[in-house]
Amino acid sequence: MKKNDLSAKGKHLLKRFVPASVIQAQLHRRVIMQFADKVGLVYFGYVDQRSDEHKLVRGLTLSASHLDNHYCIGTFDNYDVTLVERRDTIHFPGKASKVHNWIIMTFDLHTSIDIPHIFVGLHSHSDTFYAHLFTKFSQLSKIDLNSYGAYSSAFKNRYSMYSAPDHTHAVTSLIDPGIAQPIGDHFGSMTFEVAENCLYLYAEDQRTTGPLLEKMLKYGIWLAQTIDGRMHPQTKTPE
Repeated sequence: MKKNDLSAKGKHLLKRFVPASVIQAQLHRRVIMQFADKVGLVYFGYVDQRSDEHKLVRGLTLSASHLDNHYCIGTFDNYDVTLVERRDTIHFPGKASKVHNWIIMTFDLHTSIDIPHIFVGLHSHSDTFYAHLFTKFSQLSKIDLNSYGAYSSAFKNRYSMYSAPDHTHAVTSLIDPGIAQPIGDHFGSMTFEVAENCLYLYAEDQRTTGPLLEKMLKYGIWLAQTIDGRMHPQTKTPE
């Protein structure tokens, strides 16, 4: 038997006896390790949310049941960055349970000014997701963007923006039509949240690839710099 035939047979046996989830995790590990090495992050792999040995990624996806894997942390372009894959099953009475898989990249903002809680989510998120979100964060409500300037159709057709009602003016001043337009044009199906002066960028149910991670880093840094620049307009945003 030729060497190539043996190799092909080995791959076939691997697929038969190794669960697909294990193979997928191995592929993700390789992709994320290569990305981390390229941009200067440190790869830790699986982390237990009950452990104090790492910085817990919080935000709207935080729960008592989520599982975090491929955890990375470091600094890029003067921003503290964390990357993790998170999996969780969201339950809500009267609605179908749904498994969610997120790639999450966080950026610690430089501003010391408190920023209101903001979530910019897709219209296509499930009813279960939004029901769970509004139960967890009862103060969040949908902003009527038609009342706050000429937001682009590309943004409005894909996204809704949420904040506490008494923070609507501050949020629409921060994420105004000028900032929303490139989000609508370039973010694709990525969503984001600002909470406790940290920017959370989410890619849900997407294949983990180097180009996707590079896109998240590129636009995450851009949005973090933009928010910091808006909070401190007298300070030059890093290029």
